[in-house]
Amino acid sequence: MKKILAALSALCAAVVAVAQTEITADFTETKTPVSPYLFGIFYEDINYAADGGLYGELIQNRSFEFSKSGKSFMEYWNPVSSENEVFCSRITECTESPLNKNNTVFLRLNVRQPGDGISNSGYDGINVKAGKIYPLSLYLRSPDSSVDKVQIELRNRKTLRKLFKTEFEISSEWKKYHAEVIPEKSCEEAELLVTVSSSDGTVDVDFVSLFASDIYNDEENGLKENLVLMLKQMKPGFIRFPGGCIVHGYNLENSYNWKDTVGPVEERKEKANFWGYQQSYGLGFYEYFRLCEDIGSQPLPVLRAGVSHYGHTCNSDELMQLAQDALDLIEWATGSRDSEWGKIRAEAGHPEPFELNYIGIGNEDCGEDYFYRYSYIASKIKEKYPEIKTVISSGYTYDDVNFHNAWNKVNEWEGSALYKNTVDLVDEHYYNPSAWFLMNSNRYDDREFYKTEKSFPKVFIGEYASWVEGRRGNLFAALTEAAYMTGIERNGDVIELASYAPLFARENHVQWIPDAVWFNDESVYGTPSYYVQSMFMNNKTDFSIKTAVENNKTIVDSHKMKGSVGLATWQTQAEYSNIKVTDISENKILYDSSSEKMNMKKLNVRSGSWSIKNNSLIQSDEGDNMRLTFEKLIKPSENYDFEVTARKIRGNEGFLIMFGVSKENFYWWNIGGWGNTQSCVQKGTAPSRTVIGDSKNITVESDREYKIKIEVRGDTYRCYLDGELLHEFTDCEEYKKIFAHVGETENEVIIKIVNAGNRKEKCSVVLNGADMLNPDAQIITLSGRVDSENSFENPCAVCPEISPAVIKSPDFTYTVKPYSFTIIKLTKKK
Repeated sequence: MKKILAALSALCAAVVAVAQTEITADFTETKTPVSPYLFGIFYEDINYAADGGLYGELIQNRSFEFSKSGKSFMEYWNPVSSENEVFCSRITECTESPLNKNNTVFLRLNVRQPGDGISNSGYDGINVKAGKIYPLSLYLRSPDSSVDKVQIELRNRKTLRKLFKTEFEISSEWKKYHAEVIPEKSCEEAELLVTVSSSDGTVDVDFVSLFASDIYNDEENGLKENLVLMLKQMKPGFIRFPGGCIVHGYNLENSYNWKDTVGPVEERKEKANFWGYQQSYGLGFYEYFRLCEDIGSQPLPVLRAGVSHYGHTCNSDELMQLAQDALDLIEWATGSRDSEWGKIRAEAGHPEPFELNYIGIGNEDCGEDYFYRYSYIASKIKEKYPEIKTVISSGYTYDDVNFHNAWNKVNEWEGSALYKNTVDLVDEHYYNPSAWFLMNSNRYDDREFYKTEKSFPKVFIGEYASWVEGRRGNLFAALTEAAYMTGIERNGDVIELASYAPLFARENHVQWIPDAVWFNDESVYGTPSYYVQSMFMNNKTDFSIKTAVENNKTIVDSHKMKGSVGLATWQTQAEYSNIKVTDISENKILYDSSSEKMNMKKLNVRSGSWSIKNNSLIQSDEGDNMRLTFEKLIKPSENYDFEVTARKIRGNEGFLIMFGVSKENFYWWNIGGWGNTQSCVQKGTAPSRTVIGDSKNITVESDREYKIKIEVRGDTYRCYLDGELLHEFTDCEEYKKIFAHVGETENEVIIKIVNAGNRKEKCSVVLNGADMLNPDAQIITLSGRVDSENSFENPCAVCPEISPAVIKSPDFTYTVKPYSFTIIKLTKKK
């Protein structure tokens, strides 16, 4: 019996030995160079990332320019008086003799009693600390010399307790006044008051500024230190800026003009932000380039290409100006202080040139109009500055018609004498479900599509993020990104740059999730994705070593589309009729509007203006994301048909047909999205969705009825438009458990291992032909529960842990934790 048990024990040990994952890196094979700037960040003013975020200004609408965006000039300002109703009528918007030609709106106080004035509570209340210094400045005048003094007060807006007070003597001409505001007590919800103590007179007010106390490097018009330090600790190779959708804007007038963002801050032209709020441009190109310089990152500015979000295109004269804008930017950044634009940079405080090697032209733009405009601007840049690398957009997702059209165009140009070398990098964007990143970690191994010739354009992954249902970004999402990034680093011969997106999100002011860094006025924390990015950036390799992963287990994950249905629109008015849902499993009609009178009380209106007319649903609000669901009425099994007749009344896009609705999560068939050009299915939540399956070109006509049918069969959908099958997709993933990359620098061998499974895994690591290594190693591990998130209350629920280890041989075994990202750093013997 003992012999039998011993034999069984030996057999089990042999099975375990064979079953463990083998990671083999061959240092004798050709090594692939990795870009020194490979991993960077994308910074767009979304989620109040600049105004109300990184930018140090604490006053919102400081220059009363919101009226230029269709809002009140008094937005975020309130009258201060004992008779508010009467007093409101004595606060007027003025443009006569303004501060300057760009800042044309100012506020006029027609004072009738002592204490008349205005107050501003910034972004959700001004958070101040006792004893700290908050620089204050504002412009004042009394045009008729009727008022000689103005008071500035900081107070608790709830208790009205005074925290600080000062007074300025003013004249009849505009003058800038300064003070250091030092609060007597700390307060999370303060407000700033501008008041007059006299009983009669006129005072003009403009550009009221109160800056944060902790500004990085104490720079004038600077950035908040705690947020800059979050970026500096990452060590990003580059920063892509300013976008993103704000580059091309809703229309051409709304697009981002870098020239509006440089020069004296009081003279910068404000503009409505694409994401629904105002841009002060206080954080402009000068501040952006300074930030890159301060934290050691390459700037990658993105310039408009004359194509708006909704397809408006510039004329030939405007295109010539856009090309000149690009040339002027290069001169502004790199020209001598004696050049026209270099002088403006020097006068701002930076006489020496900035470093500039990359320029993006357009964001998520596509189509022949864009290709023409890109080639024109890029050619002008190459004529004068051939060393500048230019970046072309490939659209907004990873594998649709626009994506392939862009790459086809690049291939065509590379074979053309006229346009060869006008593209250096192709900008790819994708926000996808987490498992997609695990299933596609070998995306860039495809050498037939992604060529490795030295002169052929490289890939720039300008925006990507892993999406996980209902989350801000948990550990599993971050691990799937880490797994994908091993493929990015492995393919350094085709990928030059890659940046996670978006970067910042202000609590309670969010237009997009997930995000790398969350903040409020008190605190800041990084998500697990932030730490994955930081781990790669701080442990980047110079060369990728050919690595094989064997005996790797497989994980299967199927997503059933069980849930209710719904209807929606995006900047479009629409009519939906003949709504029918059939449960196929039970062979039962769950709802049929042709035989049942509709009742709004039984429907779930999430957003928009919905009404019933002739037993049809009408949505008449042309805003974004107008949704209605049938959760009260319809709860089908995982096998059902959803049919509806849709008619576009007016607007920019088409129809959104929802299915698999489960609380905040859903799928929707987007028919006529992206300016009425595309049809595809998206999966996600209201603030964050991603394209799954394929995409087709389509345009929805107004006042035409479309017959729409969606068949759901467990984890598979089929979408029919007027009887034609347009989309079919199975939402089921099969992926490997372990992902690994081995690389080296001059002094180190760096091993990265991701375990996407729920059990620890013993990994046999073989470093074939590696240099002699010191036994002392460093282990960096990010791990935890699969759904763990960081928060303001627990900012380090998921944070890297660093520990020493002794590894005596280039062939060793290491056990990685479940749901973990591990970096093993070995130093070379000299």
